[in-house]
Amino acid sequence: MPPEGLRCSGRIQREIAILLVGSDMKGKVFSEQTKTVVLSRHGAGIVSQHKLSAEQEMIIRRLDTDGEADVRVIGQIGAHEDSYTYGVAFLSEKINFWGIEFPPATESEKQASHLLVECSSCKGREAVDHNELEADVYAINEGIVRYCKRCGSSTVWKRASGVAEPEAVSASPASKPEPPLALSPAPEPATLSAPKSAAPQANRRKHVRAKVNFAACIRIPGSDDDIVECEDISRGGLRFKSRRRYREKTLIKVAAPFSPGSPAIFVSAQIVRSEEIEGQKLFRYGAAYVK
Repeated sequence: MPPEGLRCSGRIQREIAILLVGSDMKGKVFSEQTKTVVLSRHGAGIVSQHKLSAEQEMIIRRLDTDGEADVRVIGQIGAHEDSYTYGVAFLSEKINFWGIEFPPATESEKQASHLLVECSSCKGREAVDHNELEADVYAINEGIVRYCKRCGSSTVWKRASGVAEPEAVSASPASKPEPPLALSPAPEPATLSAPKSAAPQANRRKHVRAKVNFAACIRIPGSDDDIVECEDISRGGLRFKSRRRYREKTLIKVAAPFSPGSPAIFVSAQIVRSEEIEGQKLFRYGAAYVK
């Protein structure tokens, strides 16, 4: 791997510690401390010990800045021993999550990213503009999983063969994209498979809410730490259950996930919702992160 910071086709190879929250292909929810291996204005290449499916949505949190972002998995781009490397893309195109000014794409890069692809199910064709991470996934797997309007689900798309449909010819399909940046030693091409069900991109939520089942720690001045059960987490906040009573608008510090004896990162939040759980002597709270 080239030295850290070396740029290639709009990517920067850099390791940043992150927290990855989501579920694996078996539906098991997890929270994993891991890292990036390459950065892009549109997302990143990340490492995970879990098997993930294309088009699923997750949450990543930077452990150095506490910044959070909702992402979707584009596909697998590498594997090494017991870990996998995935390309993920931000759901919002307006954020600068990495705080880096990436240079604009060159004309050759723009042409290489412009392709005419065909749905493997209905054979419908579309002209698409892949970002650099999507181009990596496409080149390694010789196809990519994306939503098909005709099929109403996510399917595998590959380069259109034969004569293009008249309405698609005007899109000027480009030549084969440049080889992607190597992220692991000689990775085997991953087998593409579309998820059984995936929501259209237009219906994605502003903040992905992932169901979790781990401990969190609530800290307020003048009180002992409160170890609580976290129910779900999103880029905007979290929901938890506690035996203690907190008033709405109470400012708190929260670490999620939390394990006694292990290093914890506390961030500022405010209680925005509260309700008593009938018959359990517990309270359920909604907390929003405060910048």
